[in-house]
Amino acid sequence: MIDKTLEMDLYNHKIYDAWQFVLNTSKAIGTAKYCRDLISDLIEKMSNEHDEWKNNLFNDLMHQENELKKVSITTEGLPDFQVKVSNIEVPVVFLLNKTTKDFFQYIRNSFDSMAQVSNAALLANKAKKIDTVDFPKMLSVFNQQTYSNDFPGMSLWYNDINLSSEFSYIDAFNNRSKHTLDIYLKVSMDLIGSQNVTKINPFFRKDIQHQSQDVISYLDSIYQFTLKSFEEFLGILKDEYVKEKYVENRSIKLKAHQQKMLDSPNSDYSVVYFESEEKHKDLPDEIQILFLNKIDEEIWSKNCEIETILVRNKEENYSARYKAENSYGNDNLLKYRKYRKDDLEGQIVLFEEMSRQKNNTIFYLNNPYIDVQTVSDDKTFIQRVQLPF
Repeated sequence: MIDKTLEMDLYNHKIYDAWQFVLNTSKAIGTAKYCRDLISDLIEKMSNEHDEWKNNLFNDLMHQENELKKVSITTEGLPDFQVKVSNIEVPVVFLLNKTTKDFFQYIRNSFDSMAQVSNAALLANKAKKIDTVDFPKMLSVFNQQTYSNDFPGMSLWYNDINLSSEFSYIDAFNNRSKHTLDIYLKVSMDLIGSQNVTKINPFFRKDIQHQSQDVISYLDSIYQFTLKSFEEFLGILKDEYVKEKYVENRSIKLKAHQQKMLDSPNSDYSVVYFESEEKHKDLPDEIQILFLNKIDEEIWSKNCEIETILVRNKEENYSARYKAENSYGNDNLLKYRKYRKDDLEGQIVLFEEMSRQKNNTIFYLNNPYIDVQTVSDDKTFIQRVQLPF
């Protein structure tokens, strides 16, 4: 369902940060599948253990020599239905309840992760803050006139999912078990016959009755619904992101110029910049940067830790400066970092940077994200900055 082609497509359309959420969605659905399969195996184990107990019970009964045959069933003699998890004895019923709850949590997470994908890939520069994004949030966003007109296919997808009986159950189960009370399973096994039943108990959520469901068949239908929803989502996403509605000023190649002289350490400095012939007033007010590079069909990515970015023309004259609008932080979550143009213009932006860096110059090693130009009479320093990052 997801492959290298999609990753490259997101890279080419300047929305590569969406890829991490595509992977996260796939992982959540895969984990839900594991939960479904584990539940099926646990139920089969209980059924086999119960059948073995019944067979032993009736074998003992049939082998009694007395004319009147008797059997005594006590709680102590019933199957214990235990499994070992990392050398710990765990009741199967406990695992069934826990794993069913996990299943719906991961299924619900996958829809929130799809919401992150659409936020990053379609809204791009106008994306909502990541910590505020979930399925209901993006449902309301894509129902706004601007975005429903821009992305009609995605707007329709959100509304179709929201109105489906499957999503209604997923959402209700997840919210009920998270915020109110667990929804336990009903497990019953016949003493005579083979009518073994494992069902999710009925429950109410916001005055809506959700009926009892057979665990194995219903979890499989919910899993298939989610898998199909994700497949449809990706198809619509590909139709919509090619419009490149909100990706202006993202495809910017950064360069660095740095100087270190043995005889005049006061002249040491380094600046990161991008080239442009536009005047200060014509430059965009905001740019967004994520370090990216394609090397041998592999995408390299990294958050941009640069605090200030200058603008320089081909004659090496500086015209403007951009400052980071938000903090970089220590996080593996990829983000296009926002930079806003300040009022300073002309060559003074270089002198300001040189003054700011006094006694604290950051020099850049050779790396796949920035073209680094180094001026120095220090051979050791030249060798050091040529080392891989």
